[in-house]
Amino acid sequence: MSSAPSPTRSSPLPVTVLCGFLGAGKTTLLERLLTESGRRFAIIVNDLSELAVDAELIAETCEHRAAKLVNLNRGSLGGALREPFRTALTEFSADAAVEYLLIETSGATDPGALVEELVAQPGVQLDTFATVVDGLNLLRDFDGGGALLQRLDDPHSPRALMLAQIAPATVLLISKADLLTRPQAEAMITVLKRLNPRATIITMAYGSAPLKHLLGTRRFPARATAGATASPDDPARFDLGSEVLEDERPFHPARLHALFTQRLPVGLHRSKGWLWLASRPADVIVWNQSGSQFGLQLGGTWRAALLADRSVELMPEEREALQARLAKAHPVFGDRACALTIIGAARERKVFLNELRTCLLTEPEVAAWQRGETFPDPWPTTLRQV
Repeated sequence: MSSAPSPTRSSPLPVTVLCGFLGAGKTTLLERLLTESGRRFAIIVNDLSELAVDAELIAETCEHRAAKLVNLNRGSLGGALREPFRTALTEFSADAAVEYLLIETSGATDPGALVEELVAQPGVQLDTFATVVDGLNLLRDFDGGGALLQRLDDPHSPRALMLAQIAPATVLLISKADLLTRPQAEAMITVLKRLNPRATIITMAYGSAPLKHLLGTRRFPARATAGATASPDDPARFDLGSEVLEDERPFHPARLHALFTQRLPVGLHRSKGWLWLASRPADVIVWNQSGSQFGLQLGGTWRAALLADRSVELMPEEREALQARLAKAHPVFGDRACALTIIGAARERKVFLNELRTCLLTEPEVAAWQRGETFPDPWPTTLRQV
């Protein structure tokens, strides 16, 4: 018997784009939208790196909310990933079970070609373009926002990219507002109003923003790019790219802390991923660095640690299942491993990657770790659960 035909959509699929520079807080905002709205979402998460950190972090929330997730990484939606992006748009717009589409762009996205694609794509309607602006980054690196108003001498600078992300926004969200004083926030709002007088401007902390300004606003003009042809988006134009570190060994906690607190280069805009510390062999640690701000969060417990900890009460079948999962894992570290993506300028990326490797345990230190020796750990003792 043939299956019944899928119901057809009576109107275009509305789309909200979440744009913003590296580490501004787009993923945190996306998680809040997913948990606080009752809509049936589809999500496209874009990442510049081959390591799809943001998509993996959001996947569990999507599963709990029955949201459909497509991960498009290793490029930009308006450039190298344009064809798979078109395919995803076509599939979601044909699925009547999807009520709303959320797109989280890479932090290195120049949105011109992306906007052009959405406006031209049949079956979807660009509803809201939200750009997240990192308030702490504005304060620290852009004179509280004032530097954005200065003459632009270098069209390939991070400042040029930020201006390109601000320009099409129907809503601008100043993130990390809890770390700003009221006068600092007000000065940023004044700057952003000058740069984009059409946008609604909102301050937020931890991704908390009113849903009415992000979903179903119908604020984006349907013919905003009529007659324009944007060049394909290529993050390398802004000297932005990624490197990945993958290694089973743990980090020496004190050396890693010294590297990030004393030798963090200005051109390293973002690093993120998962790691483990020799001093905390049970903890899956989520690493998150944006500019000079960095932190650790607790992402779970390694299977090898669960199996080795006799104080953990496991049913015989649970223990057998863990042993089976770890049968082909590393003979010393089990399933523990570090996987970090580093995003920034080419020279700074390579230099920092080499320095990061020196923070991993050496062979003699691995032997000491196996003997149960301790390692000095200056990181916070209590981590927030992801």
